[in-house]
Amino acid sequence: MSDFRLEAVKCKNCGSGLVVEMNDNIVYCSSCGSGFEILQEGLIPIEINFAAPAVRSEGEMIYKPFWLLKTTLNILERKASGAFLKNLFGGSGESTSGNITFYIPAFYCSLDTLRNIATQYTLKNPVASPQKYNVSLKGFDYGKQDAKKLSEFLLISFEAEKSDVMKNFRYDLIFNSMEILGIPFYNLGSGRFKDAVLGTEIQI
Repeated sequence: MSDFRLEAVKCKNCGSGLVVEMNDNIVYCSSCGSGFEILQEGLIPIEINFAAPAVRSEGEMIYKPFWLLKTTLNILERKASGAFLKNLFGGSGESTSGNITFYIPAFYCSLDTLRNIATQYTLKNPVASPQKYNVSLKGFDYGKQDAKKLSEFLLISFEAEKSDVMKNFRYDLIFNSMEILGIPFYNLGSGRFKDAVLGTEIQI
């Protein structure tokens, strides 16, 4: 019953009806641009913005949700082979720190696809000025706690890209803020999508 829809709530800001998909953790009002996190205590406002298209391609343009997590990373001990952190904010010693903005897909995709596109966006940080668009945004399969765990997975997996020489990696990751970013994709058909910011093609 993947196509099941439930019209259960109205936007707390404009009163428009909101359509909630079965596994959604977030709901977006395309009438006024308001976003809400679905919790037991009700709808809690959450910031939702959109990236502007920069790449042209064939296919219908749709927007897919990403978690945008602004974090502060403190490296307590680092004896690893990966270049992930060096590429992000430099430094070659065992102890360093810096700010990282993680881009984590909020929609379901394979772990390899998630790892690939999240890494490209996190390293390049290509969305400088998110905007408000009144467009459809669906497919919120991963919630806040999922996004936090996936951020740590991304951090560890790339810093330890050669696990046989990874000796120690201790860190403290502070989540300063979390919001949703809609990134434009072209639907190429057969489960293939091409993002309109970096031009990365993925299979879902």
